[in-house]
Amino acid sequence: MRAFLLAVLLLPAAPLRAQEGDATAIQPHLFDLHLDDSLREVRRHFPPLKKWLSTVDKRLGVTRYRVESGDAKGFPPHLRTLYLGFHHGDLVEIEGVYDDDYSRRETYERLASEYELLYGRPRRSGDRFWWDDGSTVLRVFPAELPAAADGAILSSMTAPSTKEGPTVVAWRTGVQIFRRAVFSRD
Repeated sequence: MRAFLLAVLLLPAAPLRAQEGDATAIQPHLFDLHLDDSLREVRRHFPPLKKWLSTVDKRLGVTRYRVESGDAKGFPPHLRTLYLGFHHGDLVEIEGVYDDDYSRRETYERLASEYELLYGRPRRSGDRFWWDDGSTVLRVFPAELPAAADGAILSSMTAPSTKEGPTVVAWRTGVQIFRRAVFSRD
C-alpha cells in the first residue's frame, strides 16, 4: 500500500524528458523555492526573522546565504539549515541539511533511492550521489556538522576556533540542487 501511495504522489511530479538524449530533466525546485528566483521572492516566501548570514565567493561571483531554522518564518519542516546561492541576483543553488530526527528516518542513501525513482540511476562517488541533466545538478550526500563531545550540533556562533577544528562530527542528510554553468570548471 505504501509503495502504491508513493507512486501516486510521484506521478504528477514525474519529470519531462530532456530534449537532449535520454537524460531526465531535473526539476529546478527544492523546498518550495525555484532556481532563478530573486532574493526578494525568496524572502517573500521565507520572511526573515533576523538578518541572514552571507558570504561571497569572489571567484564564482556567488553570494551564499545561510538560513537556520529560527531565522525565517515558514521554514520547511525537518530542515536544520538552508544554504541559498545567488549569482547576478538569481537563485542558482539551494542546499538543505535536515535535522537529526529526520536524518535518522531518511538517510542520504534512502533519499537517493527515492530520487532514483524519478531521475534514474545516479552517478556516485563514495557516499555522494548526483544526477546531471546538462544544466541542473542534483546531489544527495551526508552533511558533516561540527558537534560537541555529547553529540549536540554546534552552531556557527559556537563552533570551536582551534586550528584542528571540532573533534566530533555529526552526520545529517543533505540535498542540493544547482545550476551547472555557474559552478562548472570546464
